[in-house]
Amino acid sequence: MALTDADKLAFAARYAEASRSNDGEAYAALCAPDAVTWHNHDGLEVGTEHVVRSIRWLHKTIPDLAWTHHTVMPTPTGFVSQSVMTGTAPGGPMSLHSCIIVTLNDDGLLTRCDEYLDSAQTAPLRG
Repeated sequence: MALTDADKLAFAARYAEASRSNDGEAYAALCAPDAVTWHNHDGLEVGTEHVVRSIRWLHKTIPDLAWTHHTVMPTPTGFVSQSVMTGTAPGGPMSLHSCIIVTLNDDGLLTRCDEYLDSAQTAPLRG
């Protein structure tokens, strides 16, 4: 059964909440076993465990981490989300614009996430 736009938007809300609340178990539960996330800044595809570790690291490194200007639009295969990650990183204030393209399977699980961000905006993470 094909997912409706409402299903996709509900998934996007759960996805955002898991990331914002640093809930690795909830994030992993949203992913198919073979889910991958691709990064434009390094060309790597990583699995769910890597993504969960990265989210935990971000929350530890940026105690006031927040996502703002969140826009989500359903697509035929999932959704596109644009957001701005803000907070105080070791090197000072950070404002990181990102766009993700998420592909969902018919069971409503994430199979692929293509993540686009400007790596220059991550400079405050390096201190």
